Amino acid sequence: MMWMLPGFSSALSRDRWTNGEPYGVFFNNYDPNFYTGFVPRVQDKERIKIHMGRGNQIRIRMILPDKTIDNYLPDQVARHDLYKEVIDRKIIKLTSNTSWEKYHDKVMREKLHELVKKRADMTPEEWRKLNLTYMDKLAPGRLFHIQKDFNKMSEDFAKLLKASPKPQTLKAKLDLINDFFPHRIFLHQLSKEQDAVFTQLEHLARSDNMAAFRPLAEEFFHSITDKIYPITDDVLDYYEFTSIYPAGTYDVTTTYNGNVIPMYTTTGVWSLIPRKHGKGFLGTVDYISSAGYYGMMPMLPYQYGGGRAYNAIHNPGISCWIPGHKLLPKEWRKITEGSRNGKPYNRVAIASRGPVSHGCTRLNAGHLTETREMLPSTSKGMEGIMHYRSLSHLYDVFDLKGDGDDQVMGVQYYIAYRHTKSRVAQEIWAQNNRKDFYSWLYGDEINYGPIGDVTFKKVYDYKFLKRKALQGKEYKEIKLYEAPYEPEYLQFYTINGVKKLSRKGVDFNLELRRVGNGYEIDRKKLLLE
Repeated sequence: MMWMLPGFSSALSRDRWTNGEPYGVFFNNYDPNFYTGFVPRVQDKERIKIHMGRGNQIRIRMILPDKTIDNYLPDQVARHDLYKEVIDRKIIKLTSNTSWEKYHDKVMREKLHELVKKRADMTPEEWRKLNLTYMDKLAPGRLFHIQKDFNKMSEDFAKLLKASPKPQTLKAKLDLINDFFPHRIFLHQLSKEQDAVFTQLEHLARSDNMAAFRPLAEEFFHSITDKIYPITDDVLDYYEFTSIYPAGTYDVTTTYNGNVIPMYTTTGVWSLIPRKHGKGFLGTVDYISSAGYYGMMPMLPYQYGGGRAYNAIHNPGISCWIPGHKLLPKEWRKITEGSRNGKPYNRVAIASRGPVSHGCTRLNAGHLTETREMLPSTSKGMEGIMHYRSLSHLYDVFDLKGDGDDQVMGVQYYIAYRHTKSRVAQEIWAQNNRKDFYSWLYGDEINYGPIGDVTFKKVYDYKFLKRKALQGKEYKEIKLYEAPYEPEYLQFYTINGVKKLSRKGVDFNLELRRVGNGYEIDRKKLLLE
């Protein structure tokens, strides 16, 4: 593989986008904002996994604990009521859009407060089912019930160990271990204790001693997965919540098999870290930058770059001034839906699903806000969340239902551009329709067809050794899963009498995002006491 300077690809164009379908967040000013959707919050960092693969998308998978499920409806009501309190007491003033009103109307229409009051009259099983029903209803298409016969998993693992050559290297051992639960175990190193147990399992498998193998395999499984997968009566049975968002990557391309593709410069296994260097108020994972183009939204660092530089997951890092813009569809100039003053918006924030950044990973503003909502309430709780990043040409292959139906992960979002140093969108990588965009993004690697019928001729997934990303298994004629573009839910506001970038302003912004079971809101930071 060879890297190429930005702009080398002939795909870049200064043509206007012709597809008028709106994407992104339309707004007027860089004001603070809060989330107005209905995703669940998971407080356990071990249960949250972030993946990025070829195709420029991030997949966030959360293995839901019982406490997240049982507190889903109460959390939604608590968050709504806190928003309503700071609005009704005129601590904040809503600006730009009317997402709050739409969100409030839905909470009232679904009668969430009344549902919460029913808890005392329901059995634990009835209450759990109610919460799962509404999680699926309010955040549709992302909740998956995973059920596996653990005895069969153990038997298959034993057969694999017996049939495989004796592993001589850490890499060979990891390849076997990760096949215990494919695409859901990404073990990249072994402790001495785990290595010793694996050696025992291998010996038991080769001697066909399943009576001893089965209980030791379950113990080993829990050890290598941080006990996040529950097994009851020999059945692995739990719920996952999976979100897929388009992502922007470093503004460099590379070539693979003759195709020019986005290059990923930060690859391997990383974790979220607090920002300790730079401007502003430091020391947190959900750091808020003073630079306007970061939109008063949390940045989630995963790599320290020296000096005050970090690579992080953050918002688009740019907003487009709509009137007179030479690239945006002309129809966007007249959009007034949800406008608080009834007039067309001044700006739109749209992420580029392609080479665009200075090293960070960029998400749409609403998707970043939603991501923050799903993560633990506190900064400390977010430290160490695992972030798996593939090599540039390796795909995120996953089976959403846990049924072995492997597919390449993708998303229905067809916008990619480059911008100038002054952060003005200047060139597009492709026209913003599905066919042209896929021709640029995937090249001749796909057999194009309708949604659900795109297949890849040959791809590889990824794996990891220690912290290094490596090429994994080969797949032929594998389908592309095209996740729907998730609507972006956020409401802009100003804090009455408080500057947004003051200590009080930043603390308010951060605290308003932290509602969740197990976390006690600091009402002083929200100016309620």
